[in-house]
Amino acid sequence: MSLLDLKKKIEKASKGIHVSILSESDIAHVSEWIPTPSYDLNRVLTGNLFKGLPEKSLTYLVGVEASFKSSFSCLCAANAQKQGYTPIVIDSEGAWTGDFVKRWGLDPDNMLYIYEPFVDNVCATIAQLIDSDDEKFIIILDSLGGLENEKLLTDATSGDVKADQGGLQKRIKRLLKLMLNLIKKKKSIGIYTGHMYGNPGASYGPTESIGGGKFAALAPDTIIQLKKSKNIDKDKNVIGNLVTATTLKNRFYPAFNQCIIDINYTDGIQRKAGMVELAIKAGYIDKAGAGWMTNTITNEKVQGELKAEAWINDDMLNKLNEFLEDTGYSTINEELKEELVDAETGEVKL
Repeated sequence: MSLLDLKKKIEKASKGIHVSILSESDIAHVSEWIPTPSYDLNRVLTGNLFKGLPEKSLTYLVGVEASFKSSFSCLCAANAQKQGYTPIVIDSEGAWTGDFVKRWGLDPDNMLYIYEPFVDNVCATIAQLIDSDDEKFIIILDSLGGLENEKLLTDATSGDVKADQGGLQKRIKRLLKLMLNLIKKKKSIGIYTGHMYGNPGASYGPTESIGGGKFAALAPDTIIQLKKSKNIDKDKNVIGNLVTATTLKNRFYPAFNQCIIDINYTDGIQRKAGMVELAIKAGYIDKAGAGWMTNTITNEKVQGELKAEAWINDDMLNKLNEFLEDTGYSTINEELKEELVDAETGEVKL
């Protein structure tokens, strides 16, 4: 039986199933990416400065509180909105507002906002999106930690609150399965957020673990850990935040790549942050003592990385992207990789 005849046989026996020659499958093929607000983060995610979150992908953002998770999600949704995606925010914490989304460039008049803390109702919402005729959603669930069983409310009303006994994690697993099904079938993008927790048994494993249950780490294509620190100038003034982004899991590029997202209080996200360093690695900028920089293409000299950043134009970005393709340059955090990857099995301990 030929491959085509086998395909027809399966289609006839199982109506509605997706079956195709792999090279012709629209589900197995990625043709569109949503760029993140940082060229260097795009590199960490895909090995390309201009790509970012692929269509039909699910991303889990993890970190402690106030580590840029919601803002990052909003920025990605704003870029997706410009590319024709419909943003849908499922807010389990009541944290999203019109002013918040406008600050990061998302149009509140052309997005759907759903406040829902109960996990079964979120499942019903995702099911309705699967059943709709629309495609190209970017769905943000913020956050897993804010979800709860509705039974908690019923028990609390009656004054008889019982232990969960794993019921919430089972429902979250069902929810994430639905979300995964939605983004793959609808050519959509999914982002959900969660927290990192200190591990009391740190001497026997990773110092931090991911919340949301085991499936929360199994379901996504990419897991990005975000850690925030203060950006202090030479006069010891706090001028912004530095967010370290590390891929703990990545199906599109080697995991444990790391970069820093620079968020200035005055100018916002510095999109070109990290590009001067990359240009030095690529040989397009030469760095000498006292911070002197030389553009090896034009021989122009300046003092200081901020002035050298002016050289990072479209032509330079294209050259840097070619450098990445030719060399496979990466910034893997080997220490974190050694901590999280089991030496015997090769499995990541999240």
